[in-house]
Amino acid sequence: MRVSVLTAGSRGDVEPFLALGGRLRAVGHGVRLVTHREFELAVRAAGLDFAELPGDPKATLAGPEGQALLAARSPVTLVRRLREVVGPELRGSLTAAIEACRDADLVVHSTLVAFGPTVAEHLGVPVVAAHLSPNTPTGAFPMTALPKPVPAVLNRATWRFSEALLWRAFRPLLNDQRADLGLPPLPRRTPPPRDRAPRLYGFSPSVVPPPRDWTPTDHVTGYWSRDADTALPPALTDFLDAGEPPVYLGFGSMPDPDPSAATELLLTAARRVGRRAVLLSGWSGLRLSDTSDDVLVVDDVPHRALFPRCAAAVHHGGAGTTAAAVLAGIPSVVVPFFADQFFWGRRVTELEVGATTPARDRVTADALADALRAALSRARPARALGDRVAAEDGPGAAVTVLERLIQPAPSDIPKR
Repeated sequence: MRVSVLTAGSRGDVEPFLALGGRLRAVGHGVRLVTHREFELAVRAAGLDFAELPGDPKATLAGPEGQALLAARSPVTLVRRLREVVGPELRGSLTAAIEACRDADLVVHSTLVAFGPTVAEHLGVPVVAAHLSPNTPTGAFPMTALPKPVPAVLNRATWRFSEALLWRAFRPLLNDQRADLGLPPLPRRTPPPRDRAPRLYGFSPSVVPPPRDWTPTDHVTGYWSRDADTALPPALTDFLDAGEPPVYLGFGSMPDPDPSAATELLLTAARRVGRRAVLLSGWSGLRLSDTSDDVLVVDDVPHRALFPRCAAAVHHGGAGTTAAAVLAGIPSVVVPFFADQFFWGRRVTELEVGATTPARDRVTADALADALRAALSRARPARALGDRVAAEDGPGAAVTVLERLIQPAPSDIPKR
């Protein structure tokens, strides 16, 4: 079969689909990854076909609308600002996505590509939603973007509320697209779980056990990751060899409005616990104001290659970075900015494989240093979780699900 995979966002939103696409290709399926131009080389290096999805997420998040999105705390504000950021991207990307999927037997779309079902319906092919964080309502935990937990009795209500907000915000945009294609409008209310497309979840059941109230079409397969086959830069290797394992510091794809203050915050915490540090510049543009023997700044290093040589990782709590730390068997300190980063901060704390802090705009050096001390004390359970997760085959499990979903049921096979 031919599979077109639609994904948008940062490197952490694309890397898992390189692993999934690579496994599909390895067992004989054709794969086209449809994403932003900046990832073309990585897609082609993985042996996959590439098609461009318009948009520049780095520039978008760095702009005023993106900064307002990152500052949103209430679900109402978050959804409104998400519409302001994503809405224009939806309008400009549908045509490109349809062209990239014309020869597909199956369309797989990530969370941010909300028009994936429209593409598949227009082309008359099956569709599967693929998420890196929980996206199905449950009573087991609140919706992932909630900054603070609520009483358990309210968990499901938070999901209903957030789904209604998202549906109300994006349904008009999606219906405009559907009208242009001659498709019927979406219903006024979100469809019940039994009527939704199957969902693949690219995280470990050891990290987020599938809730009992999820449906049989919600498939938690394990992390979609690839073996690290990239050599570290010589300067980084020399730094790592020169002393005890450092802590990793970086906010990945999160632009920070004050890079100097963010750098000072991270380095102060690392030095208070007596650790050397590898500082990732990332989209925040973190930089040292002067040279220092206990810190090395890097621009872009694969987490899967670096993290196994670190004592802990201080990061923003993106699904991809959290997964890399878990797979490396090192504890995390999550400094969340927005959205599902709050959920991942709670998970590493609940699993006792890390710690979390207040949101980036509220965290202090004292709070971060305390969280880092707590995380470093949890190295043993982090290693144990890493060993369990390493034994899982997330891409293989996902491929099995996809192959099963597109095979006709026995009753659908013509009899001779």
